[in-house]
Amino acid sequence: MTEENQNKKSPILETSSDAIDQARKLMRLARHGAVSVLEPETGYPFVSRTNCVLTMQGEPVFLMSDLSAHTKAIKKDARTALLLGEPGKGDPLAHPRITIIGKTKRIDKEENSELETHLRTRYINRHPKAELYNALPDFFIYKMTVERASMNAGFGKAYELTREELLLDETAANELSTVENRIVGHMNEDHADAIEHYAVNLCGKELGKWTISACDPEGIDMIAGDQTARLLFDTLCASATEVRHELVRLAQTKD
Repeated sequence: MTEENQNKKSPILETSSDAIDQARKLMRLARHGAVSVLEPETGYPFVSRTNCVLTMQGEPVFLMSDLSAHTKAIKKDARTALLLGEPGKGDPLAHPRITIIGKTKRIDKEENSELETHLRTRYINRHPKAELYNALPDFFIYKMTVERASMNAGFGKAYELTREELLLDETAANELSTVENRIVGHMNEDHADAIEHYAVNLCGKELGKWTISACDPEGIDMIAGDQTARLLFDTLCASATEVRHELVRLAQTKD
């Protein structure tokens, strides 16, 4: 290696806590992305748009038809890349995006019924219209096991992130997953005014029929039509009591 090459500055920045927070937010806010697989017949990359949601810990989940080209490819080779991030107005390359790399496999309902049901419920809460094809016999839940990610947060802001940096604490996520449906259901049924406050006043979103689609140890995800919002807790929560404390505090917080 020449001295000139040795002195070249790497375009990859040192990962900071702010970069990790931005990566996690990009992933949580995404409702769809571009999934890249390898064509079984040719070995060439094949890209398709697909809806997604994250597990409580932070790994992408898909509801895929066995008839789709990308599902057939995943069955042959689980290696997958997923691009997330909305282009927004103006130059699409000026907006943050993240490419997640890992392996995607089907969650077998017979072998892991509790997990499959939990992830399917999370997906439907995020994509209510998916209820139309949820019951069709050729649609199944697939989950990507995250290995690493590459984030471009704008010009001169490139980061490489590890699995450990992207995912939330597994113990806290597992504990909270058992009460998530109860928390989400209760809030949506009885506290619509608080949810509107979270989305409009605390997240700066437009008025709409906001509902909570998911909660996790770090915060809550909300949707209203095509809009999404993410509100963080002040502390990591691993129980219904801790989440309730944070939701009450946030409901009393002024913008």
